[in-house]
Amino acid sequence: MPEVFGIKALLTTINFDEVAMFITTARFLKKTLHAAAIAFIVFIFPPAPGWASSGTDETVAMASLLTKGLAELIELDVAIATGTLKPLKLAPSVATVITAQDIEDMGAATLDEILETVPGLHVQPSATNVFTSTWSIRGVYSQLNPQVLLLIDGQSLKSNNNGGKPASFRMPVSTIARIEIIRGPGSAVLGADAFAGAINIITKDGRDINGSNAGFRGGSFGSYDLWAQHGGSYRGWDVALGAEYAKGEGDKKRIIEKDALGSGYPSLAPGPLDTHYETFNTSLTVTREKFRLNLNGFWMLGNGIGAGVSNTLNSGRSRADSHALLASLVYTEKELVQDFDLTTRVSGSYNWGRNTFYFFPPDYRNAIGRPGVKELNGGIEFTGDYRKFNDHRIRLSFGINNFNTDTFQEKNYGPGIPVQFGPLVDISNTPYVYLKDQHRRLSYAGIQDEWAFARNWALTAGVRYDDYSDFGNAISPRIAIVWKTAPELVTKLLYGRAFRPPTFGELHQQNNPATIGNNNLDAETINTYELAFDYRPLRALRFGLNLFEYRIKGLIDYLADPAPATTKTAQNARDQKGRGFEVETEWVATEALKLRANFSYQRSTDSATGAVVPDVPAMKFYANAHWKFMPEWSVDGQYFRVMDRHRAAGDTRPKIKDYDLVNMTLRKKNILKHCDLAVAVRNLFDNDAREPGPAVIPNDYPLQHRSFWAELRYSF
Repeated sequence: MPEVFGIKALLTTINFDEVAMFITTARFLKKTLHAAAIAFIVFIFPPAPGWASSGTDETVAMASLLTKGLAELIELDVAIATGTLKPLKLAPSVATVITAQDIEDMGAATLDEILETVPGLHVQPSATNVFTSTWSIRGVYSQLNPQVLLLIDGQSLKSNNNGGKPASFRMPVSTIARIEIIRGPGSAVLGADAFAGAINIITKDGRDINGSNAGFRGGSFGSYDLWAQHGGSYRGWDVALGAEYAKGEGDKKRIIEKDALGSGYPSLAPGPLDTHYETFNTSLTVTREKFRLNLNGFWMLGNGIGAGVSNTLNSGRSRADSHALLASLVYTEKELVQDFDLTTRVSGSYNWGRNTFYFFPPDYRNAIGRPGVKELNGGIEFTGDYRKFNDHRIRLSFGINNFNTDTFQEKNYGPGIPVQFGPLVDISNTPYVYLKDQHRRLSYAGIQDEWAFARNWALTAGVRYDDYSDFGNAISPRIAIVWKTAPELVTKLLYGRAFRPPTFGELHQQNNPATIGNNNLDAETINTYELAFDYRPLRALRFGLNLFEYRIKGLIDYLADPAPATTKTAQNARDQKGRGFEVETEWVATEALKLRANFSYQRSTDSATGAVVPDVPAMKFYANAHWKFMPEWSVDGQYFRVMDRHRAAGDTRPKIKDYDLVNMTLRKKNILKHCDLAVAVRNLFDNDAREPGPAVIPNDYPLQHRSFWAELRYSF
């Protein structure tokens, strides 16, 4: 095995001046107001009695998990790591589980808010044409960032065209029972695109909802959410259904001073990013004995696209529309034969998207593009769980998936258009369309063995083979050793290999003024080595330390073509290497006070040039305190600090400034009978926080300014 965690090698990559700046108390507390906000919650007020957590039992039904305290939550089972339920501390991966109770406590209103609390994971706006959010894990980042696999109830949600989630995707948090996140490769179990990590969102069933409830949230920037849910059991059928509608105008104070046309006429800069949104989401879950049916629908209705497709403000005329429908039916036959369970999953998805792009301001040049896509995917998977051999649990899997993409497009510029910048012309099904219709079939098979080969020792080894009809094949092995070193300490040594095949767009995109495909691409591959420690000296106290090192070959990105061309072409742009660590702690300090914190450090570089990977933070810190200061009253405080982001080679703009944010949420249960009230403030101190933007926007993308919301929930 190569030098996995040569500590000497790891230490040589760390900028100790930066780390020292972070951990030195005097410097870290230079923003005293921010530190005081957290200290106010954690230390100053005496805890109030009356908030006792219940006893723990790892076999308790899922319905009870949503009401447990932190001491119980750290014992949750997780399935995403192996495909079978396993206690989180013994899972052969570095994983995080976030429950519905956690989400309620922190007052999160969006999926992005939840994910930003995970160590090693950072959420930032994309510099692409639809201004969607991207999720970078451990410094693995590209312009469209498809290296993180998103699953809804175990079913992938991604675009065949670009590999990422649907444009402007917003997941309603009211439907979430829990979220499982693994950091590190997951292709041996989950297949392609579980490259840097995977996120599985598990929606609520009837037992989780247990009745009916509705809610309203309204706040700054013309934002409001409405939702309703119902769940229960009817003659042996467990049913859960829900719907949520959300709309907002966006923060008009997110001003960019210059865009690609400069500042002043013909540019509309200085002016605000267009971040308005409108979404409607539905979910239905039906379970009965051996069956589980999941239906999820997501409608993104004319969302804003930030600075515009060509990084020029255009009065909010551009918009991104997309719909995604997911359906899966799972049937599990326990003891099909002795010691063998068989699970069959039939799944299908339909994605529809259309972007309307006005490339320039209204009175400058009337260039309009309206590309669209329809995707219909489906497949079947068989998974067997065999336990005949002593101390072994063997998982077998086999599946077939079909991916189909049909494109359509209107535009008024470029080849095939008789009158340049005139009326829109439909060029669907012509040689001038941006992407010809595509089809891909995937067949795969995998085997995994969980072997308890000695007392307190477990070995998980597996491999998966994927074969693509239009591309080639890939083999994804993984091996993990989990050692219960002491009653309070678990040690894990992990290796995994993952891959990501080129998407249809990366291979075949054409006739595009911005990005062009390349049918000579190879798949991305990553080899990751991890050493993890889970230490629990007390029942209510946990420490975690994760060390990692990875090597990427052939990371795909779009690189500028030689002048005078203005396009970028997909290339296996670079090999990348990275290493770092994550430290996390969770503590039930008293019956009324829960504390959490984590710190992440990563250094990722181009293997050939040594250049640091741009835009992603080298260090990130998060702290959270949740305090129940009176019966049915609670206050929650969050502190985020994002540090040390580098510019790309050749980018002469000033260094990207670090930033910190403080969020606060106050909640009262039963303010009226069956009615809960919450109020919250985000970015309490109204910091000017910015995330990296393209070079034509000199001062980057400002994040949302201080905002407020109030929420009412009613159960009946």
